[in-house]
Amino acid sequence: MDEKRRFDELLAAALAEACWQECRQAWEAEEETVFSPAYLRWRAALLADPFAWARRRLRPVWLRAVRAAACVVLALAVALGSLMAVSPSVRAAVLRWLREITGNFVTYSSVEEGDTARYSTRRLTWLPEGWALNDIGRNTWGYRRADNGGTLILSCHNAEDYQVTTNVDDVTDAEDVRTDVQVRGCEADYYLSEDYQVLVWEEAGYVFLLRGSGLEEEDFFRAAESVEPYSGADTAYELGWVPAEYDFLTRSEPAGAATEEWLEGGVILTWQYVIDPVCSFRTPEGEPEELTLGGGETAWYWAPTEPIPEEAPAGQDEPIEVGGVVISSGVFSPDSNGTLIWEKDDAMFYLSAPLIKEDLIAMAEQVRQTEPSLTPLSGNTMILEGNTGGD
Repeated sequence: MDEKRRFDELLAAALAEACWQECRQAWEAEEETVFSPAYLRWRAALLADPFAWARRRLRPVWLRAVRAAACVVLALAVALGSLMAVSPSVRAAVLRWLREITGNFVTYSSVEEGDTARYSTRRLTWLPEGWALNDIGRNTWGYRRADNGGTLILSCHNAEDYQVTTNVDDVTDAEDVRTDVQVRGCEADYYLSEDYQVLVWEEAGYVFLLRGSGLEEEDFFRAAESVEPYSGADTAYELGWVPAEYDFLTRSEPAGAATEEWLEGGVILTWQYVIDPVCSFRTPEGEPEELTLGGGETAWYWAPTEPIPEEAPAGQDEPIEVGGVVISSGVFSPDSNGTLIWEKDDAMFYLSAPLIKEDLIAMAEQVRQTEPSLTPLSGNTMILEGNTGGD
């Protein structure tokens, strides 16, 4: 027993010494102690009437705690219950959203895990004049406006298993510019700064994030209200021929659209299509050459503004092989890309690569229909200043 007591004493002394060493610098500091406002209010009440203060303190602590807790629970239950009773969308938002604001960064995540893969089936069905489709990802649609550099990104997520982070780059605290609004009959968070607009809402089992710059507020909300399920043809397309030196890299396929990328050394070949597009693809600068493909389709060709290199750029590292695909650190300039855009039936196609015109035409003429194979939504996405779309 004596040994145990001695051990306890030594342990207590050691803990006290460690605590003292940790607090010593602050204790010995010459600066005047700054008390919290709560402590100052408490001290003022005590000094003003010590007997009244003592009588309040003599009430059973458990009774005060129970009364306070009951008041809080009752108030929350009445307010939240009434709100949830009249608005199912609010109920979904309250139960399934977790919003975290850190400075100008905002993260939304689900509070429950889902075990069912979901797919992007919704898209914008209205945009102002002058906007063009810039990128298609498994979660995102990215648009740009050429005349003012404006951007618009629609990001779609499974409400049961997601995390999406965005930022309001020109403010210090995103909470300062957040307001509660309604979109498509659903409760939404709306962030409005001098340069950016961000809108987040949940609908039909999805969480949507719309981020824009360079739009009038009326147009921004009209675009959000236009989000609808894809209702076009139940089909998809694939490339029937790609130059042999290119290796398949990735394909993202939301409903009625897709993006494929192929890689040859540091060179990326990009092919995209969208059925029933709300706008055209973004085009290179300059006037295109109008062509007629073998099936009678009209196409537009933009020649590269720089010569197509015959070999990889000088000074790059030796290529490495990853998963059967050869990757090098150097890349060709996008100005070396030829671009071909064409329409067929209800679909619009885009192809860009450092290839001669004849190869681009051959690829376009060998595009064929196939069965849709939608890409599941990604669980984690970052939509930050500078992004124009992607997974």
